[in-house]
Amino acid sequence: MKKVLFVDDDPSLINGLKRMLRPLRKEWDMHFVLSGQEALELLSESHFDVIVSDMRMPGINGAELLARVRKLYPHMIRIILSGYSDQALLLKAVRPAHQFLSKPCDAETLKKTVFRVSKIQDILNSSEVKKIIAQVDSLPSLPHLYREITGKLEQEDTAIKDIGEIIQKDIGMSAQILKLVNSSFFGFYNNISSPVQAATLLGLDTIKTLVLSIGIFSSLKYDKEMKIPFQSLWNHSALTASLAKHIAQLISDDKIFISDAYLAGFLHDIGILILASKLPEKYQQVLSRVYDNNENIWEVEQKVLGTSHAEIGAYLLGLWGFSDNTIEAIIRHHKPEVFGDEPKSLIMVLHLADSFAHHLDPAIKELAMAGLNQKYLREINHIEQAKEWFAECKGLYEEGAM
Repeated sequence: MKKVLFVDDDPSLINGLKRMLRPLRKEWDMHFVLSGQEALELLSESHFDVIVSDMRMPGINGAELLARVRKLYPHMIRIILSGYSDQALLLKAVRPAHQFLSKPCDAETLKKTVFRVSKIQDILNSSEVKKIIAQVDSLPSLPHLYREITGKLEQEDTAIKDIGEIIQKDIGMSAQILKLVNSSFFGFYNNISSPVQAATLLGLDTIKTLVLSIGIFSSLKYDKEMKIPFQSLWNHSALTASLAKHIAQLISDDKIFISDAYLAGFLHDIGILILASKLPEKYQQVLSRVYDNNENIWEVEQKVLGTSHAEIGAYLLGLWGFSDNTIEAIIRHHKPEVFGDEPKSLIMVLHLADSFAHHLDPAIKELAMAGLNQKYLREINHIEQAKEWFAECKGLYEEGAM
């Protein structure tokens, strides 16, 4: 049974939450308090899995409360409830909060959000790895891209489209912006998977505040003596995204599916970025074994860390509220299984795109030994189609179209 803590200084709202959530009392162990201070006192006495906090409270506001929870109880999932009038204050919660919900929040949305993040906690077995990921509040960017976007934002005549295009080049920036724009707080109810569109919707002033004041982006820092191929990771992600988009276009004219395929391709190895930046020494051990023994990277990760970058990336994106289809595809991109509407499945598209990318670009083969899963392709009766799609993708790649 998950333990969930609700925090709001309005007694009538707390009573309303109690009534609204009463049918779930056999599934959740729920506690309700009226201030950030009461929440911290209760947390010091008992283990909780999820905290849902109002933003505007006297004393310790929601952003400050979640920042303390992140530091003291890194395993917890952190959700903010806020009204639109609190937007300036809400931006301060972008880093410590995993997800944002708008007030008033209907019962179904709240239930679905807490159920979903609770389910995501089951992806990983390692409590230590969970703590590391739950503390992630920003993902590092390649230094030259970080310098480019901060420089652009400091100029007076910057166009939002230029900012969006820089964000679109970077794994960490894209994930952060899409996490925010797809939260229910902003009310963009169509799923946004384009960083350029996300930047346009948020607006230049909001992005300036996020980047220059709050520090939502950061520059990658690493020991150059460690052989962690960050640039190769970015190159592979970009190529996989382009291939996934093209394969999706071959099998569907659904614009959302095609857009989701591109996004899944770009973010599919985000777990490598997390591991390499947060656990660099341990991840260097993984890479050394991959280089020395020519092993699959996800199999070595499993042996050394007890999990793989696929699960870790899916876990973080799940905490951040990305779609179930995207999460499922990322979890299974090395070990695909029949799931959902085959063959129009993001799992199939991402598995093919990732495998094609590794075969097409020798410079990125160091990241993994990736091959097509023949058993899976036979199950969905797509071996011949996969050969045809690879031939087409190879032609486009050699022409420089990808």
